Amino acid sequence: MEKLIISKGLCTKCKKCVNICPNNALEMVDGFPMLVHPEACTQCGICEDQCPPKAIKLTNAPAVEVLKQKVQGDDLLVKASEELISLLGMEKAPVGVTLVKPGQKIPEGFSLYNSPTRHCVSIHVASLGAALYVPAEQHACAAAKAALGIAELPEKVRSGKIPYMHGLASSEEAAARIMAEVPRLPLGSAIGTLVAPLSSFPFPPDVVILVTRPKQAMWVANALLYERGSPRITANFAGMQASCADVTAIPIKTGEVNFSLGCYGCRSGGKLEDDEMYVGIPRGKLTEVIDGLKGLRRAMGKLENTVQLRDKEN
Repeated sequence: MEKLIISKGLCTKCKKCVNICPNNALEMVDGFPMLVHPEACTQCGICEDQCPPKAIKLTNAPAVEVLKQKVQGDDLLVKASEELISLLGMEKAPVGVTLVKPGQKIPEGFSLYNSPTRHCVSIHVASLGAALYVPAEQHACAAAKAALGIAELPEKVRSGKIPYMHGLASSEEAAARIMAEVPRLPLGSAIGTLVAPLSSFPFPPDVVILVTRPKQAMWVANALLYERGSPRITANFAGMQASCADVTAIPIKTGEVNFSLGCYGCRSGGKLEDDEMYVGIPRGKLTEVIDGLKGLRRAMGKLENTVQLRDKEN
C-alpha cells in the first residue's frame, strides 16, 4: 500500500512538500511531487498538513483514537493516579512515559503501535486509556525523536529550513537558533517509548505528564512550594516541542517539574485543546506533588466553594 496519495488534479506544483519533507522522501518527477524514497517516509504528516491545495493524503495517518484498554498497573501507581485525578479534578488520565532501553522487556498489556505516530499523539491516546509501546521506527516526528534521544535531528530541521517554512520564525537563521536551544536527551537514550495511563504502569515511569487546565497547573506549582515555601517555580518552554522536549526530556534531564503552554504540533496532531496545557513530573517528584496537593486540599476546597458561591449569586 502506498504511504500517501498525491492528487495531480489538485497539485499546483509549488514544491512545498518536497522542500519541507524532513527526510527527503519526495522528489519532483515529470513536474509533480512523487514519493521516490518510500523507505524514508515516516508518515509524519508534515507534507499533508502543509500542502496549500490539500493535494496530499496519508493512507495510514497517525491514529488519534484507539479502543480504550484496561491494563492494571502497580497498586501504588493506581492510587497515585486516582489521587491526582481527584485532587485536581482532572478530565484526562495522568500519562506515564518511559524511555525504552536496548534489551528492556515490554510490560504485558502494552500494545505495539504499528502505525507511525508523533509523541504528542501517543500522549493523547494514552490519556484516553491506551497502553502503548512505540518503537523507534514508528516515531514519526523527527524533532521529537531527537529530543528523546532516539535519533539525530535531520539537517533540514536543524538548519531551520522546515520550522521557517512552517512560519514559526522570521528567518531560517532565527529558526536554527530556536532548534539549537531545544533541550534534548543524549543520542542513544532510547530505542522507543512506553506511553500509557499512570495507572497501567507496573513500575514508576520516567515522567508523568498531566494534560491540565491552567488552574490545575497552578495548584501543582503551589504543591511544589507547600512544604518548604521555595524555590519559586521556573518553567522552561518555547512554544516548540512541548510534549517531547518540555515535559518529557526536561523533567528527565533535570529531575524537576516543568510546565509548558503547548506547541503548534501538539495542538494540531496531539489534540491539546485551546484551554489545556502540559505539566511534566519526573519520577522523583511525584510523591512530593501529591503530598503537596493533599496539604493544599483545604485551601483548594475553600477556593472552589468561593467560586461556586459567586456563580450562584450572579
